[in-house]
Amino acid sequence: MQNETSNVWLSEPVYGICRLSLLSLYREPVVGSGLTSQLLFGELYKVQRKTRDGLWYFVAGESQAGAGWMLASQHHDLSADSFDVFLQSPLHITTAPISKVIWEKSQVLLLPGSQLHAGNHEFFDWETLFSFEGSSRPFSKKADRTELVNIANTFINAPYLSGGRSIFGLYEGSWMHLVFKIAGYIIPNYLSQLLTSGEEVGLADIQAGDIVVFGNEQGFASRAGLYVGDGQMLAIQGKVRLSPFDPDKWISAENKSKQLQVLHVKNLMGS
Repeated sequence: MQNETSNVWLSEPVYGICRLSLLSLYREPVVGSGLTSQLLFGELYKVQRKTRDGLWYFVAGESQAGAGWMLASQHHDLSADSFDVFLQSPLHITTAPISKVIWEKSQVLLLPGSQLHAGNHEFFDWETLFSFEGSSRPFSKKADRTELVNIANTFINAPYLSGGRSIFGLYEGSWMHLVFKIAGYIIPNYLSQLLTSGEEVGLADIQAGDIVVFGNEQGFASRAGLYVGDGQMLAIQGKVRLSPFDPDKWISAENKSKQLQVLHVKNLMGS
C-alpha cells in the first residue's frame, strides 16, 4: 500500500501568503507533531513539496521566518507575479499586542510582527482601502538601540513555547527574530543560526541591543538573551522576563567553569 504521507517534490515552486492571524508549521505532516515555527498574517512563503494525499505542504517562509509542514487547507495561493510584487512592496509591521484589519469583508486579529503590504493591488491607501485598528511602523525604518529595547520589552511575560512565534508562545530564536523584524531588521529565526550571524563584539564592548548566546560546558548553544543595559537582560525562562546580567562578572575567570557559559555576544544591527 502506498504511503500517503511520503513527500512529492514540486517541479515548480508554489507561492503563498499567510491570511490567518497565526499559521503553525510542524516538524512532520502529522497532527500533533512538534512546532518548528509559525507564520503571521501577511508573511510570504514558498511551497516546496507536499504529501501524496495533498493534505500537507512543506513550506519555507520568506525573510527567515522558518520552515515546516502546514495544512494544505490553510494555504492562500499567490501567482509568481503577485508573490514578486508583495516581496518588493513596502511593508508596515504591526506593533500593538492586538491589531485588527478588515480583509475580504471580515475582521482578522493581527499579532505583533504581522505584515501589511503597500502594493498597488493590496490594501493601501490606509484610510480609504481598508479598516486598520492598532499600531504599526514601516519596516524600512531601522530602529536605534533604545527603540529596539523598547520593542523587546513589549514581549515581557509572553510564555515559552518550543517552535512558537507569537505573544502566545515564543522560544529564543523566534522571539529575537520578531523583535528585530519589528525594528526593521531580518535575522535568523533559529538559535543555531545566530552563531554565524552579525558582528562578534565580546562582553567588554557589549551594548544595549546586543544578543548574548549562552552554551553548556560542551560549548553547544542552549540559550540566548537580549542585553538591555544597566546590568539587565531580557531572556526566556518559562516566560520572557528581565533578570540581572553583569558583563564584568561573566568576563572573570570564576565563571569559565560554570555549566552555563557565554559563547558569543552579537551585534545584529550593523554599524
